[in-house]
Amino acid sequence: MLENLKTTLQVENALRELRHPHREKNLEVIWALSELRDQRIFELLLELLRDEVPAVRNAAAKALGSYGDGHATEALLRALLDKDPSVRTSAGQALADLNRDQPVQKMIEMLKDQGGFVRAVAARALGKWGNHEAVGPLINAVCDPEAEVRKVVVKALRRLGEPMWQLWVDGAPQDFARLAGSGERRALAPLIKSLEDPNWKVRALVAGGLARFDDSATVPHLVKMLRDEHAEVRRAAVQSLGNLADPQAMERLLFVLDDSDATVRAAATAALDKIDRVQQRRMQARQAAAQRTGGEANSSQGPAPRM
Repeated sequence: MLENLKTTLQVENALRELRHPHREKNLEVIWALSELRDQRIFELLLELLRDEVPAVRNAAAKALGSYGDGHATEALLRALLDKDPSVRTSAGQALADLNRDQPVQKMIEMLKDQGGFVRAVAARALGKWGNHEAVGPLINAVCDPEAEVRKVVVKALRRLGEPMWQLWVDGAPQDFARLAGSGERRALAPLIKSLEDPNWKVRALVAGGLARFDDSATVPHLVKMLRDEHAEVRRAAVQSLGNLADPQAMERLLFVLDDSDATVRAAATAALDKIDRVQQRRMQARQAAAQRTGGEANSSQGPAPRM
């Protein structure tokens, strides 16, 4: 009874502190109040997350994280867009610290958010929570346009039992070339998506590496890159199409012979020659196989009867 009364008095005093007009002078109180685990304090902390003073919002985000309660999720998600960087950081940490009612699907959706910080927070939280449902979406994020986000993504994958991604991704521009050369089939979809990257160097690295997968599914995407505004991208796409030696690309490569860039035109000539040679070898191989099959069929029938 006495303990309950003491707790009630603590909560009442705490609420008065939180409602004080100069509460930013007692920020440590806001953090300490989360230990009382009182619903009224919890609700007031949610209100403070919208306070006009950034330091108060920051303290409220930290306190809500200590609750580990999924009921604060929506408010903390909104705080990720706060104009103050310290509030965004605290909200991200708080979301990662949730220990129940984890918003896994919501975080998966946030891997596609326009803000790089939000995507990084989502990746970090998914890795920390250990839900293997997030592995696929995280793999799709390994080609994130922001280097820091890519590093967070592969760290999350390592925590989920996928350590190999850190062999190829370390936040450098060469991440895309290493992923293309990895031979990891699951990297193909995010690499194809990276052909839309606004950075032409990324597009060129990806276009030049896709042929290593030896997958005809990449041909339509590479053909599309033949109209890229940057010559280096077009040249890389042409070379990959030549290496793939897929005849469905020949018609488009013929148009590239009139490209405005000399290096692209030269690459198109070389690619067409290579595809033609490969097609000839394939045809010769089929003819030889047909002849062998025909010869075996004739020999199995025995000598022709004498008339």
